[in-house]
Amino acid sequence: MPTIKKESFGKLKGGQEATLYTLRNNKGNEVKVTDFGARIVSWRFRNADFENKFILIGHKTAADYEADDKELGVVYVDGKSDLADKIWSASEHVEGVTFSITDGDRKVSVTYSVSNDNELSIKYEASGGVEDVSTKMVFSGDALTAPDFKVFSDDFKSVDDKMWKLIDKPAEVEMELGMFGFDIGCPIDYLDAGLKNGADIFSAADKLLLNMYATQDNVHVEKLPDGFAIKTSGTKKTDNGEIKSQTVYVLKNRS
Repeated sequence: MPTIKKESFGKLKGGQEATLYTLRNNKGNEVKVTDFGARIVSWRFRNADFENKFILIGHKTAADYEADDKELGVVYVDGKSDLADKIWSASEHVEGVTFSITDGDRKVSVTYSVSNDNELSIKYEASGGVEDVSTKMVFSGDALTAPDFKVFSDDFKSVDDKMWKLIDKPAEVEMELGMFGFDIGCPIDYLDAGLKNGADIFSAADKLLLNMYATQDNVHVEKLPDGFAIKTSGTKKTDNGEIKSQTVYVLKNRS
């Protein structure tokens, strides 16, 4: 499993203390997540020149997120961020860290995992009438400069269609269970149904390729002054009405 470091992420206005979890693989790449809103805070990646690249835009304390209305790294439940200002319960396990919350009839959990293949997995489970769960990933334009963005989606939405190239075909299942082999050190439990190729983002300037796979059908892209954001949606329910879905981002060095 990845090494997991747990530390304080500062106090909120109401006096509650947030916790920061750092997941690190054996290549020195790490992902930071917090129980404050089950947010993803940062993703550090070492490129081919062994330079640290911070792929995401984020803040240094929970109080900074509380004061910011940009909704960085926020988990959306049915398209709303109303659970983002709450402390979720956390549990560490072989895959990584799971954040869970119960709000009325709604029960939601988000599991963050990293592997030695530089995969970042975000797995969702929900019940109680929840229709959709997703995370807004906000990527830094400094780490992924002038990206060439290709989207494979049954339902693509963007605020700037000129920035992206939409592949004119439905998304197909590309990542099957065990596609990358079983990594006994950092196991990720891919959903049996497989994941669709959602998007490919390549930065020639930074020599980085980011592949995104998802069980969801929709890819939402937003251009920002200092980067771009990706959010998936269209979660499918199981036969008993519960949600089980997953998004996986894979970072690769490319010349």
